Amino acid sequence: MRLHIEQGGRVRQVTVSSGALPGQVAVHLDDTVLVCDVRDLGHGRLSLRLPDGSMRDVVVEMDPIPGHRTVHVQGVRVPTMASTRVRRGASGVAAHAGPLRIVAPMPGKVVRLPVRPGDRVEAHQPVVVIEAMKMENALSAGRAGTVREVLVQEGMSVEAGRPLVVLE
Repeated sequence: MRLHIEQGGRVRQVTVSSGALPGQVAVHLDDTVLVCDVRDLGHGRLSLRLPDGSMRDVVVEMDPIPGHRTVHVQGVRVPTMASTRVRRGASGVAAHAGPLRIVAPMPGKVVRLPVRPGDRVEAHQPVVVIEAMKMENALSAGRAGTVREVLVQEGMSVEAGRPLVVLE
């Protein structure tokens, strides 16, 4: 599977393929290749063991737009697009279309909602803060946009994968 991610205004290609052994994947990012052991925990949740032995929790959310996914790695939200879906804008940066859903990467409690419907947000601006495992995790907009919906309230408990905020 070939995906594109935007990181710091730069579009990077990521290729994920089967590893040499069952239960492994090879992740190619630019010139780096990581062979990871992967365990499917169900409902779009994965557990990865990296070559250095460290573990990473991953949640993969399918977006309503074909070819789009949002991948959450240790609470960091990374919107992705299949390589056939990347379009270049006038600036040369990948153009994103359609609604963008911010989802809970893990179970937790909503502690702050700094945005309301109609608010304009910039890329990487925090839109919701969740407390999980006694740590606060600020979830940020993957791109600039307008808040279309806020689907939770402060104090609510949420499960992993629950939509929290929708941007357009």
